[in-house]
Amino acid sequence: MITHLHILQLEEYDPVRFLKWWIANPLVFKLQNKKPLVWTAKAKFIYALSFGFWPLMFLALLILKPYEMWNRDRVRDRVRKKIIDLKKSGLKIIAISGSYGKTSVKEYLYQILKTKYRVLRTPGNYNTLFGIAKVVEWELDEKYDYFICEMGSYKIGETNEICQVVSPDFAILTGINEQHLDRFGSLENEIKAELESVEYVLSRGGQAVLNFGNSLISQNAPNSPNTLTYGLKEYSHPREQNLEGAFTLARLLGVPKLPKELKNPSHRLSLLRRGDMTIIDDAYSSNTDGFAAAVKYLKSFPDWKVIVTPGIPELGSATYEIHKKLGEQLIGLDQIILVGKNERTRGLADGFGKTVIYIDKVTEAISKVSDSKAVILFENDLPDNY
Repeated sequence: MITHLHILQLEEYDPVRFLKWWIANPLVFKLQNKKPLVWTAKAKFIYALSFGFWPLMFLALLILKPYEMWNRDRVRDRVRKKIIDLKKSGLKIIAISGSYGKTSVKEYLYQILKTKYRVLRTPGNYNTLFGIAKVVEWELDEKYDYFICEMGSYKIGETNEICQVVSPDFAILTGINEQHLDRFGSLENEIKAELESVEYVLSRGGQAVLNFGNSLISQNAPNSPNTLTYGLKEYSHPREQNLEGAFTLARLLGVPKLPKELKNPSHRLSLLRRGDMTIIDDAYSSNTDGFAAAVKYLKSFPDWKVIVTPGIPELGSATYEIHKKLGEQLIGLDQIILVGKNERTRGLADGFGKTVIYIDKVTEAISKVSDSKAVILFENDLPDNY
């Protein structure tokens, strides 16, 4: 029962997604616990009401639904009122949205702006309504000049709902791709959803910064004099585009130069040493654009080049074809180590067209590397529900 509750939590209490997982994994009763079960009040309620029998979890979710709808309205109203009061004191709010790159752009922008202003940002990947609400209620007050708010979504309307609550004055749109195609249902839905923060800000006279290096943004962005663009340069390192996006808005807000030191977000193309090996840690997450950029970066090294990856989840019916195209980009690498056997890794292997190595856990990878002086790219790591 605890394993099934854990999966339900990882799937954000979506019963349909849980059932899809169970159908694919009916005999799995133990997880690696990469992200442990969090015993929230909701998790405790579902566990207690289910009496250790997982099908009863759905009854618990049904019983909780009216309360959750009421509580969501209550939280929205409470946070909206606080934001209105803080804006009277001069607070400005920045929305950061996109299929990928949000957290990196947020962290760079935070470091740049705080050289001149008092700045608060949502921590980690706190990008849902309730995650943002916690930050607003517990931390945001009159002493801040700017609040940087990362906004995530899995369906049309979620970002707009957050915008209605926090009322952003500026927006950065970092990129759009097939990152959550399985959840959105179509790329058209994802495009519409990711543009919501930009449309909200522009409709209220604010300003937006758009990554025109991303064709889905340049082709679908609103035509407005209140937009600035970035992303059209050639980059030697994938992080440079995210930094450019952050700096574009920072200049607009009166910060004309970068600080002397900028920390890179953890697990995002971080360079590490392990003996004679060089590790490129890009394990936080992955998407089609980021995957391609990371592989290009790996290829810039002269040494034995290795990629370790489970692929990219949530691509729906396009999973195999997208991974096959990504696999073609691996041609030229010396060693391909794939985590798990599934549609993702089969597509990568077929696209690569040569022998690959399969492992069950990412911790087995180093022992499979053929050269003690290799450069190893760890591209993505997946929670237990994948």
